[in-house]
Amino acid sequence: MTNKKIQITVAKSAGFCPGVKNAIDKVLELAKHSKKTIYTLGPLIHNKQVIETLKEKNIHAVNSVREIKDKNSILVLRAHGIPPEEEAKIRALDIEVVDATCPLVKRVQENIRSHARKGYSTIIVGDRDHAEVVGLMGYTGGKGFVVSGPEEVKKLPHLEKANIVAQTTQEGEVFVAAAEEARKIAVELAVSNTICNPTRQRQKETVDFAKGSDLVIVVGGKNSANTTRLFQICERLAKRAVHIESEAELKTKIFAGALKIFITAGASTPTWMTEKVLKKTRELAGTGIRIKRREPR
Repeated sequence: MTNKKIQITVAKSAGFCPGVKNAIDKVLELAKHSKKTIYTLGPLIHNKQVIETLKEKNIHAVNSVREIKDKNSILVLRAHGIPPEEEAKIRALDIEVVDATCPLVKRVQENIRSHARKGYSTIIVGDRDHAEVVGLMGYTGGKGFVVSGPEEVKKLPHLEKANIVAQTTQEGEVFVAAAEEARKIAVELAVSNTICNPTRQRQKETVDFAKGSDLVIVVGGKNSANTTRLFQICERLAKRAVHIESEAELKTKIFAGALKIFITAGASTPTWMTEKVLKKTRELAGTGIRIKRREPR
């Protein structure tokens, strides 16, 4: 064991973003005051442990409203949002619907719809199969393109008028680079940087602390887009980075030679999971540990 002081810093941005917290709070409040079975259209958030906890409270994820046989139930639209045509069909059914779409996602939806009505094509910088992006495409009026970054922008057709937007959890540098390429293929380009503020703050803090860290531990679902992006940032900047879903994945060898450790987490990672990771890190990292918590403002 080393006698040198080991410093563990816990990100103040770690944990649920406001949109996810709002969705979780809504379904828990519904479960508390209603005896109806509650369904969410798709997993409420991309975190297996949280989904299992919700199941225990009679909150279940379905891929389609057709899976709901009990009409005396509640269907919750999750934070990612859905295409407007799909929402209209659901609201026409005889079932109670609760909208938990993140207000910041709604802002992007309205941005796309507004520009589409003025004849703009839409370029969405994001993950093609992600629920949020699928929902956003529904607002493009059939004139939408999804790109993962600048290289895919180069392959787009020539556009007269285009509006480039970002999936709310996109990486800032990727969006800026994509927008630069979009200027070359569009006569008129509207640049709408729709990356949400919680994501910007999380990414900025991650960049600042990953640079000087020997080890970064990123906590969150492997199917979470924003957590994966955090990990990719950390891989580039830190000496070593790991992406884990639970503390059980931590092994002693991970901490070899690590004196400065930074723990961060995705927007769909509850605080109690980060706390478990911190506890296990303290057990495995060695002696002489100093914990530095960056408390949220």
